[in-house]
Amino acid sequence: MDDKLNIKRVDNEELSQKTKRGLIASILQNAKDGKPFKLPNEEELALRLGVSRSALRDALKSLEEVGIVTRRRSIGTIANPLIAKESARLDIDPELFHLMKESGYDTRVETLRLGFVFEKDAALGPEQDSYLNIEKVFYGNDMPLAYVADHIAGSYVKDAKDSILTLQKISHYQFLETYCNTTMAYTMAHIDAIIPEPWLKEIIHLQDGQPVLQMEDYVYNFDHEIVAHSMIYFRNGSLDLKFLRKSWFVTKPS
Repeated sequence: MDDKLNIKRVDNEELSQKTKRGLIASILQNAKDGKPFKLPNEEELALRLGVSRSALRDALKSLEEVGIVTRRRSIGTIANPLIAKESARLDIDPELFHLMKESGYDTRVETLRLGFVFEKDAALGPEQDSYLNIEKVFYGNDMPLAYVADHIAGSYVKDAKDSILTLQKISHYQFLETYCNTTMAYTMAHIDAIIPEPWLKEIIHLQDGQPVLQMEDYVYNFDHEIVAHSMIYFRNGSLDLKFLRKSWFVTKPS
């Protein structure tokens, strides 16, 4: 076994996510001058991370999809630390708080509003006649960097009414999985640069004419139902937001 690489074990809590993060951390720790390098084989890597080979394969597949590793027969798994170190990647992590921490900010969140609204949000579909509204301001180094308004479909929150205050500390993604018996499978985002209205300019302390990046998120579960609708406004220049584009039409070399 090659003991030169520094591979830390992964605990069982949130195994899939922790396995991916454990792999990324190991790639960054072992990077030399940003050059790509080969990871140990699956059996050895799973042993050193302390996870099953199936959990490792799932994590490697996920990292391959976002360009952090490539896998080829007879060559193995090659890691790219330059891609792994990129923070604020929208195609990896929907958690704004984590994106800010990865970008080096000292972060905190202020909840402005939290409660039920008994009217329709067209994005959630005509069968939803109410939604849970959560509005937060995200601060980095005590500067407001983003304002977020999340609407969670009322039908999913009806059995979780006693738990809504937890949304002051956790994301709506965590809330859906923990209390609403559904899980985010993917989001569809619409992105635009806009000049903010006065109310938004006041919330995130913007100058006249200063633009914001607006991202409208439609959150789907595994049954392809829209379970949440979010509006996110990023302070211009606050986060180096990026996403990786990969071709679907390139045949992977053997």
